[in-house]
Amino acid sequence: MADLSPAEVARVRALVERADEQADEGEFEAALDLFEQALELLPEPWSAHAQAQTLLFSVADMQFLLEDFEASGDTFSALLASFESARAEPLPQLRLGQCLLEQGREAEALPHLQAVLKSAGEQAFRYEDPKYLELARRP
Repeated sequence: MADLSPAEVARVRALVERADEQADEGEFEAALDLFEQALELLPEPWSAHAQAQTLLFSVADMQFLLEDFEASGDTFSALLASFESARAEPLPQLRLGQCLLEQGREAEALPHLQAVLKSAGEQAFRYEDPKYLELARRP
């Protein structure tokens, strides 16, 4: 984590560890707060830090699990816009599509869900509500 002192690196790692523990216990609000604290320790621009990609994903995922689909969608959009490597992964696209659909924005959700289906196949939807796969299969 360039531009961070060893103490700051240790602080980020400690926050992430605590956040992961909270998330594992189903304490998504507490985990979200800790992930956000860790992200705030990174200097701008976040896109210059590989750790920011993981932290942004974690923030967006906690927002998703808390059913704050607008905030989650915004965070996943920022993640995908900022990190080319995130665009190569199916899960951020899937979550963005899900967030858009949950906001009633089906036409905007469709290309994201179809891209996931095309790149990762139906297995990417295996743990998700079937409505997302059904939408992705539409012509």
